[in-house]
Amino acid sequence: METFLQSLPPVATWAVLAVGAALAAIVNTMAGGGSMLVIPLMIAVGLPPSVANGTLRVGVLVQSMTSVATFHRRGERHYGFVASLALPVVLGAGAGTYCATLLDDAMLLPIIGALLAGWAVVLLLRPQRFLEPTGEPRPPTLGVALAAVGVGFYGGFLQVAVGFPLLALLTMGVGLTAVRANVVKVGLVMVYTLVSLPIFAAAGDVAWAEGAALALGSILGGWLGARWQLRAGAPIVRWFVIITATLSGATMLYSSLA
Repeated sequence: METFLQSLPPVATWAVLAVGAALAAIVNTMAGGGSMLVIPLMIAVGLPPSVANGTLRVGVLVQSMTSVATFHRRGERHYGFVASLALPVVLGAGAGTYCATLLDDAMLLPIIGALLAGWAVVLLLRPQRFLEPTGEPRPPTLGVALAAVGVGFYGGFLQVAVGFPLLALLTMGVGLTAVRANVVKVGLVMVYTLVSLPIFAAAGDVAWAEGAALALGSILGGWLGARWQLRAGAPIVRWFVIITATLSGATMLYSSLA
Protein backbone atom coordinates (compact mmCIF):
# COMPACT_ATOMS: atom_id res chain seq x y z
CA MET A 1 0.00 0.00 0.00
CA GLU A 2 1.38 3.39 -1.03
CA THR A 3 2.15 5.77 1.82
CA PHE A 4 1.69 9.54 1.80
CA LEU A 5 5.41 10.15 1.34
CA GLN A 6 5.54 7.71 -1.56
CA SER A 7 2.72 9.61 -3.28
CA LEU A 8 4.65 12.89 -3.29
CA PRO A 9 6.19 14.19 -6.54
CA PRO A 10 9.97 13.69 -6.82
CA VAL A 11 10.81 17.33 -6.03
CA ALA A 12 8.79 17.22 -2.80
CA THR A 13 10.39 13.90 -1.85
CA TRP A 14 13.86 15.35 -2.35
CA ALA A 15 12.94 18.38 -0.24
CA VAL A 16 11.76 16.12 2.60
CA LEU A 17 15.01 14.15 2.41
CA ALA A 18 17.10 17.35 2.38
CA VAL A 19 15.42 18.66 5.53
CA GLY A 20 15.80 15.30 7.26
CA ALA A 21 19.47 15.14 6.26
CA ALA A 22 20.12 18.65 7.61
CA LEU A 23 18.68 17.74 11.00
CA ALA A 24 20.56 14.43 11.03
CA ALA A 25 23.85 16.13 10.11
CA ILE A 26 23.54 18.53 13.03
CA VAL A 27 22.94 15.63 15.42
CA ASN A 28 25.74 13.52 13.90
CA THR A 29 28.27 16.34 14.08
CA MET A 30 27.36 17.17 17.67
CA ALA A 31 27.28 13.58 18.92
CA GLY A 32 25.76 10.75 16.90
CA GLY A 33 22.54 8.93 16.07
CA GLY A 34 21.34 11.32 13.36
CA SER A 35 21.17 8.55 10.78
CA MET A 36 18.27 7.15 12.79
CA LEU A 37 16.23 9.99 11.32
CA VAL A 38 17.27 9.38 7.74
CA ILE A 39 17.09 5.61 7.15
CA PRO A 40 13.42 5.30 8.24
CA LEU A 41 12.67 8.41 6.16
CA MET A 42 14.26 6.92 3.03
CA ILE A 43 12.39 3.65 3.52
CA ALA A 44 9.18 5.66 4.01
CA VAL A 45 9.63 7.39 0.64
CA GLY A 46 9.97 4.01 -1.05
CA LEU A 47 13.64 3.04 -1.10
CA PRO A 48 14.42 -0.61 -0.26
CA PRO A 49 16.40 -1.05 2.98
CA SER A 50 19.58 -2.06 1.14
CA VAL A 51 19.42 1.01 -1.11
CA ALA A 52 18.59 3.26 1.85
CA ASN A 53 21.62 1.90 3.68
CA GLY A 54 23.89 2.64 0.72
CA THR A 55 22.36 6.00 -0.24
CA LEU A 56 22.76 7.22 3.33
CA ARG A 57 26.53 7.28 2.77
CA VAL A 58 26.27 10.10 0.22
CA GLY A 59 24.90 12.44 2.87
CA VAL A 60 27.31 11.13 5.51
CA LEU A 61 30.32 11.80 3.27
CA VAL A 62 29.27 15.35 2.38
CA GLN A 63 28.32 16.10 5.99
CA SER A 64 31.68 14.82 7.25
CA MET A 65 33.66 16.77 4.66
CA THR A 66 31.77 19.96 5.53
CA SER A 67 32.32 19.46 9.25
CA VAL A 68 36.03 18.65 8.85
CA ALA A 69 36.51 21.80 6.75
CA THR A 70 34.68 23.90 9.36
CA PHE A 71 36.73 22.42 12.21
CA HIS A 72 39.93 23.02 10.21
CA ARG A 73 39.14 26.69 9.64
CA ARG A 74 38.45 27.04 13.37
CA GLY A 75 41.84 25.56 14.32
CA GLU A 76 40.66 22.06 15.35
CA ARG A 77 43.16 19.98 13.34
CA HIS A 78 43.72 16.73 15.19
CA TYR A 79 44.83 14.79 12.14
CA GLY A 80 47.42 12.75 14.01
CA PHE A 81 44.73 10.93 15.97
CA VAL A 82 42.71 10.42 12.77
CA ALA A 83 45.74 8.97 11.00
CA SER A 84 46.59 6.66 13.92
CA LEU A 85 43.19 4.94 13.70
CA ALA A 86 42.36 5.34 10.00
CA LEU A 87 43.77 2.01 8.82
CA PRO A 88 41.96 -0.29 11.28
CA VAL A 89 38.72 1.67 10.89
CA VAL A 90 38.92 1.51 7.09
CA LEU A 91 39.73 -2.21 7.09
CA GLY A 92 36.72 -2.89 9.28
CA ALA A 93 34.46 -0.61 7.27
CA GLY A 94 35.42 -2.23 3.97
CA ALA A 95 34.60 -5.67 5.32
CA GLY A 96 31.34 -4.48 6.90
CA THR A 97 30.21 -2.75 3.72
CA TYR A 98 30.93 -5.82 1.60
CA CYS A 99 28.91 -7.99 4.00
CA ALA A 100 26.00 -5.54 3.83
CA THR A 101 25.92 -5.76 0.02
CA LEU A 102 25.58 -9.55 0.19
CA LEU A 103 22.30 -9.43 2.11
CA ASP A 104 18.91 -9.01 0.45
CA ASP A 105 16.22 -6.78 1.90
CA ALA A 106 14.36 -9.66 3.54
CA MET A 107 17.46 -10.44 5.61
CA LEU A 108 18.71 -6.89 6.12
CA LEU A 109 15.54 -5.42 7.62
CA PRO A 110 15.32 -7.74 10.67
CA ILE A 111 19.08 -7.36 11.22
CA ILE A 112 18.66 -3.58 11.28
CA GLY A 113 15.78 -3.94 13.73
CA ALA A 114 17.76 -6.20 16.06
CA LEU A 115 20.80 -3.90 16.04
CA LEU A 116 18.63 -0.88 16.69
CA ALA A 117 16.95 -2.55 19.64
CA GLY A 118 20.35 -3.46 21.07
CA TRP A 119 21.57 0.11 20.75
CA ALA A 120 18.46 1.34 22.49
CA VAL A 121 19.35 -0.66 25.60
CA VAL A 122 22.99 0.47 25.60
CA LEU A 123 22.32 4.13 24.93
CA LEU A 124 19.49 4.52 27.41
CA LEU A 125 21.54 3.14 30.32
CA ARG A 126 24.32 5.71 30.62
CA PRO A 127 24.71 7.87 27.49
CA GLN A 128 27.09 10.24 29.28
CA ARG A 129 29.68 7.47 29.57
CA PHE A 130 30.73 8.21 25.99
CA LEU A 131 32.11 11.58 27.04
CA GLU A 132 34.23 10.59 30.03
CA PRO A 133 37.92 10.63 29.08
CA THR A 134 40.19 8.28 31.03
CA GLY A 135 43.55 9.90 31.70
CA GLU A 136 45.57 12.07 29.34
CA PRO A 137 45.53 11.75 25.53
CA ARG A 138 47.74 8.86 24.44
CA PRO A 139 48.58 6.88 21.30
CA PRO A 140 46.16 4.04 20.50
CA THR A 141 47.12 0.64 21.91
CA LEU A 142 46.75 -2.67 20.07
CA GLY A 143 43.49 -3.24 21.93
CA VAL A 144 42.16 0.13 20.80
CA ALA A 145 43.18 -0.63 17.21
CA LEU A 146 41.35 -3.96 17.30
CA ALA A 147 38.30 -2.23 18.74
CA ALA A 148 38.55 0.30 15.90
CA VAL A 149 38.30 -2.56 13.39
CA GLY A 150 35.06 -3.65 15.05
CA VAL A 151 33.65 -0.13 15.12
CA GLY A 152 34.63 0.32 11.47
CA PHE A 153 32.89 -2.94 10.56
CA TYR A 154 29.70 -1.75 12.21
CA GLY A 155 29.95 1.66 10.51
CA GLY A 156 30.48 0.09 7.12
CA PHE A 157 27.66 -2.41 7.65
CA LEU A 158 24.96 -0.08 9.01
CA GLN A 159 26.32 3.40 10.00
CA VAL A 160 23.37 4.11 12.34
CA ALA A 161 24.61 5.46 15.71
CA VAL A 162 28.25 4.65 14.89
CA GLY A 163 29.17 7.98 16.51
CA PHE A 164 28.50 6.57 19.97
CA PRO A 165 31.03 3.69 19.88
CA LEU A 166 33.51 5.98 18.15
CA LEU A 167 33.14 8.54 20.94
CA ALA A 168 33.54 5.78 23.51
CA LEU A 169 36.70 4.56 21.78
CA LEU A 170 38.21 8.03 21.58
CA THR A 171 37.34 9.18 25.10
CA MET A 172 37.82 6.00 27.11
CA GLY A 173 40.43 4.34 24.87
CA VAL A 174 42.53 7.32 23.76
CA GLY A 175 41.72 9.83 26.52
CA LEU A 176 40.43 12.64 24.31
CA THR A 177 38.13 15.34 25.63
CA ALA A 178 34.56 15.56 24.35
CA VAL A 179 35.08 18.23 21.70
CA ARG A 180 38.38 16.80 20.46
CA ALA A 181 36.88 13.31 20.29
CA ASN A 182 34.02 14.67 18.20
CA VAL A 183 36.45 16.31 15.78
CA VAL A 184 38.44 13.08 15.38
CA LYS A 185 35.23 11.05 15.09
CA VAL A 186 34.04 13.16 12.16
CA GLY A 187 37.40 12.74 10.43
CA LEU A 188 37.34 8.96 10.82
CA VAL A 189 33.78 8.74 9.49
CA MET A 190 34.82 10.77 6.45
CA VAL A 191 37.80 8.50 5.77
CA TYR A 192 35.94 5.20 5.96
CA THR A 193 32.94 6.52 4.02
CA LEU A 194 35.32 7.25 1.13
CA VAL A 195 35.78 3.46 1.04
CA SER A 196 32.21 2.36 1.85
CA LEU A 197 30.36 4.52 -0.68
CA PRO A 198 32.12 3.13 -3.80
CA ILE A 199 31.47 -0.44 -2.62
CA PHE A 200 27.76 0.28 -2.18
CA ALA A 201 27.68 2.06 -5.56
CA ALA A 202 29.33 -0.87 -7.32
CA ALA A 203 26.67 -3.16 -5.84
CA GLY A 204 23.89 -0.90 -7.17
CA ASP A 205 22.77 0.13 -3.68
CA VAL A 206 22.91 3.91 -4.16
CA ALA A 207 20.00 6.04 -5.42
CA TRP A 208 21.90 9.07 -6.65
CA ALA A 209 18.99 11.52 -6.97
CA GLU A 210 17.94 10.89 -3.38
CA GLY A 211 21.60 10.92 -2.37
CA ALA A 212 22.03 14.38 -3.91
CA ALA A 213 19.11 15.63 -1.81
CA LEU A 214 20.75 14.20 1.31
CA ALA A 215 24.03 15.86 0.32
CA LEU A 216 22.47 19.31 0.03
CA GLY A 217 20.86 19.04 3.46
CA SER A 218 24.02 17.58 4.95
CA ILE A 219 26.14 20.55 3.87
CA LEU A 220 23.99 22.92 5.92
CA GLY A 221 23.64 20.56 8.89
CA GLY A 222 27.33 19.70 9.03
CA TRP A 223 28.31 23.37 8.97
CA LEU A 224 25.78 24.36 11.64
CA GLY A 225 26.66 21.41 13.88
CA ALA A 226 30.39 22.08 13.77
CA ARG A 227 30.00 25.81 14.46
CA TRP A 228 27.56 25.23 17.30
CA GLN A 229 29.82 22.67 18.94
CA LEU A 230 32.91 24.89 18.82
CA ARG A 231 30.96 27.87 20.14
CA ALA A 232 29.34 26.02 23.06
CA GLY A 233 32.14 23.57 23.91
CA ALA A 234 31.99 20.31 25.85
CA PRO A 235 28.75 20.90 27.84
CA ILE A 236 26.61 21.16 24.69
CA VAL A 237 28.27 18.02 23.31
CA ARG A 238 27.44 16.14 26.51
CA TRP A 239 23.80 17.22 26.36
CA PHE A 240 23.55 16.32 22.70
CA VAL A 241 24.82 12.84 23.52
CA ILE A 242 22.25 12.43 26.29
CA ILE A 243 19.36 13.80 24.22
CA THR A 244 20.21 12.02 20.98
CA ALA A 245 20.92 8.78 22.80
CA THR A 246 17.48 8.87 24.40
CA LEU A 247 15.68 9.82 21.20
CA SER A 248 17.68 7.35 19.12
CA GLY A 249 17.02 4.59 21.61
CA ALA A 250 13.27 5.22 21.58
CA THR A 251 13.23 5.36 17.78
CA MET A 252 15.29 2.19 17.53
CA LEU A 253 12.89 0.27 19.74
CA TYR A 254 9.92 1.51 17.72
CA SER A 255 11.61 0.66 14.39
CA SER A 256 12.51 -2.84 15.50
CA LEU A 257 8.94 -3.56 16.65
CA ALA A 258 7.13 -1.86 13.75
